[in-house]
Amino acid sequence: MTDVDGPRLATSEEFPEMMELLDRYFAYEDGGMRANLPFAYDPEHSDHHAVIVEDGRIVSHIAAIPQTLSTGIEGETVECWGIGGVATDRRYRGNGYMSQLLEFWLDRMDDRDVPLSDLSGNRQRYAHFGYENAGSEYQHILTERSFDGEPSASTAVVGYDSAEHLETLHRIHEAEPHRVVRDLAGSRTVFGQRDLETFVYGGESRANDPAYVSLSRTSRSRTIEEFGGSEAGLETLLSHLLAILDLNELTARVPPWHPLEPVFARHSRFWTARPHRKFRICDLPTLLEAFAGQLEARWLESGRTERGSIGLGIGGESDGSTESVRIAYGPDSVSVEPGTERPDVELERRAMTSLLFGMPDRTADLRTGDPFLETALPLRFFVWASEHV
Repeated sequence: MTDVDGPRLATSEEFPEMMELLDRYFAYEDGGMRANLPFAYDPEHSDHHAVIVEDGRIVSHIAAIPQTLSTGIEGETVECWGIGGVATDRRYRGNGYMSQLLEFWLDRMDDRDVPLSDLSGNRQRYAHFGYENAGSEYQHILTERSFDGEPSASTAVVGYDSAEHLETLHRIHEAEPHRVVRDLAGSRTVFGQRDLETFVYGGESRANDPAYVSLSRTSRSRTIEEFGGSEAGLETLLSHLLAILDLNELTARVPPWHPLEPVFARHSRFWTARPHRKFRICDLPTLLEAFAGQLEARWLESGRTERGSIGLGIGGESDGSTESVRIAYGPDSVSVEPGTERPDVELERRAMTSLLFGMPDRTADLRTGDPFLETALPLRFFVWASEHV
């Protein structure tokens, strides 16, 4: 008889065996996943990893990494658990282990009132569990021909050195309105990833005008996974990188509303818009309460003076339940309260993600004509690629 143990949390003693499974399918090198994603595969946090053990060996794994997203409003954050490391030993596939592990994590999120979960991966594969494309990003493609004439190297650009530049990088990152919140130690971990290389526009003469880009190390087609700082510094960095690195192209993943997006737009050979992440709304009332400040700021900035309210709800659940909230708005304020009556707009979980976060914008008709929805949505967020689980 087959002996199956799990789904359950991994133990600290099982961490090395668990990493062997993940390296075998993702990193193809000893210690690869820990070095490439150290913030996700921390041996001090085996409780972020769930496993199934069969015949005495770990045969399946899914991680859920708690992250805190800044909504763009001072002090306003939302908890989001990132799903990653989805792997099953090929000899044990077909037993439904992935589904069991994902349901294990969704149950834990529900128990802890976690409002949001995100992941990458195949949209159709995870749609069954309520994940849908969310948010948008521009992908700008730069080459040597992106600059008038030849791109030039700059002596003001230096490579990242943790002792000298970490605090500057951390300060710039923390000034970003939409980001994963991290402390100085968290920045050290992120910038210390093996496959991430960081360049800084700095030096004593540039102390008040710093900038940085962090890009993937491998291949001749690299991707900028995080950036920030001054416009002049960023432009110098892009020219410098194209001058000194033998690249086919340099891709930048940029929030559409980022103040530095025009720098990339000036120099990109071409660009595309694409979905940013895949979200699952786990708790609608908690989610919209967390975004209340952003909703109010977007509404008040529009200068609209209408007064009213709208109820939003997630329906179509197998247990017949409905999660709902009511948003009241007026010329001076916006409030979010738990719904006490049937919502005006009731959608299934994935459609609600499209309504609130956009992309795919199949719910645009619901926003059109409603003063609040067409003004305050889609909600803005961004997870830099350097922190994708």
